[in-house]
Amino acid sequence: MPQARVGIVVRTKDRPLFVTRALHAVMAQTARDWQVILVNDGGDPGALVQAIDAAGLSPAFDDQRMTTLNLTASIGRSAAFNRGAETLQTEMVCCLDDDDTWEPDFIAALLRLYDDTKPMAPDLGGVAALVTAVREDIVTKKGRESIVRLGTEGLPAAFTREDFFVNPIAYATYRHDLYPVQWMLNRKAVLACGGFPEAFSVMEDRAFMNRFLQRWRLALLDRPLAYHHRRVQRSGDKAQSVAMNTLDNPSYDWRLFSDLAKIEVNTPHEQTQDTGPLSAIQAGDLIRASAATLLKEVNDETSALWHKINGEAQSLRASIEAVDARIGDVEPRQGADAAPQARVWSLWDAVGGGDIGYRLAVQTPFLTRLELSAPSDQPGLLFHASTAAQRAVLQVPQTEGFMALELSLQDLDPRGLGLRCELVVSGNEGYLFETALSAAHHDRIGRKSHRFEEHHVHACPAGGAVKVDRQFPASLLGSAKTAKLSIILPRQAHNFRLVLHDLVVSRLQEA
Repeated sequence: MPQARVGIVVRTKDRPLFVTRALHAVMAQTARDWQVILVNDGGDPGALVQAIDAAGLSPAFDDQRMTTLNLTASIGRSAAFNRGAETLQTEMVCCLDDDDTWEPDFIAALLRLYDDTKPMAPDLGGVAALVTAVREDIVTKKGRESIVRLGTEGLPAAFTREDFFVNPIAYATYRHDLYPVQWMLNRKAVLACGGFPEAFSVMEDRAFMNRFLQRWRLALLDRPLAYHHRRVQRSGDKAQSVAMNTLDNPSYDWRLFSDLAKIEVNTPHEQTQDTGPLSAIQAGDLIRASAATLLKEVNDETSALWHKINGEAQSLRASIEAVDARIGDVEPRQGADAAPQARVWSLWDAVGGGDIGYRLAVQTPFLTRLELSAPSDQPGLLFHASTAAQRAVLQVPQTEGFMALELSLQDLDPRGLGLRCELVVSGNEGYLFETALSAAHHDRIGRKSHRFEEHHVHACPAGGAVKVDRQFPASLLGSAKTAKLSIILPRQAHNFRLVLHDLVVSRLQEA
């Protein structure tokens, strides 16, 4: 096959679930002028081949668009990338970690930027795209692992700068940052800089990029075409886990590698009094290194001051909002007022006299009649209730496109009187939510359908509470096969907490 223009180094070790996803991201590229070198850094080659076959990727290896470099023993992340880059014969090289992915036009868009910019900047050494941080986790069901996407995360401002060229001093002082998944570099320029420093266990990409930016420009495309994936749960501190990415391992000495990754401030080691003055390149390196060091010290001082001021401002803002809530339009919290003899179900009767807590799963009932409804499960779904405090908390890491707390009303209205549902919720921050009757229906020929009826939108004020009173007549309940009260949470909320102070169902005509 003709020589490809773009080489892609994918480093992996016993992580078939991730690496096959990364390879599929390459296969989905609109540009076809690429070649993959898959560096198996001491992992089980048989398991890797089996995973590739199961993922339907074997044809790409058969026609040598993808090639595996099996290393009998692990040589480490840095050396694995360097071996891959040395093996390739392409003009450009990318570093796609086995747990990261790209948009389909990543390669095509970066090649266009490189070709358009190179004539104006002869020292252009590469290009990069913006990045999106993705939160995900590994879920095991019936012995089978799968990746569950939980949403996206914000990134520091250093990842969102709008410079056309990456500023080497800004990069050296962490005011501009990049992940390897973002860039496409000239392969010979990468090798001329020595590749990734192989003595580094972490921060190898920063140490390399600091050297690279001393010789070459890097242009930045203002489109988020790369995805940096992060797991919310990580296992193993001293060894990389098969399933989890544990590169942010607390056992590493981050201070050492962070300092080693910086540009040296001292005079180059080979320069002595006998060899004459510094060359222009050496002098430029020394000036940039000195400027970077001074700027970092100023940045550290101003950053510490900003964090102190910002923290105090947030505390003051929270106090003001709490006072506003108490003296403003927020009404005192009320409870359900249904007569005791009319009540057919109560949250606090179900909880009992003490405190309870659960780890929850979607579509799994708890407290007999409650359950969470969502398209997929996720870790971190927690519930705690205290009868003494009259407070129940549902904690959800990501509500995503839809999530609801549902209360089954089945068999609560045997006399056909209709039902009244009262709930009282509160929140430190204001938000909107919905309530509806969730009902399954069957048509005349037995076909089942599910829909929400009687939608209402409610506002919970910041620092206050709201009481919701929903009444469902017997005619509406009787037409449904299974009826549920759905408390629909705000969409796309992060770390959302629904705080319930009361939830009561009573017979309508006796309420």
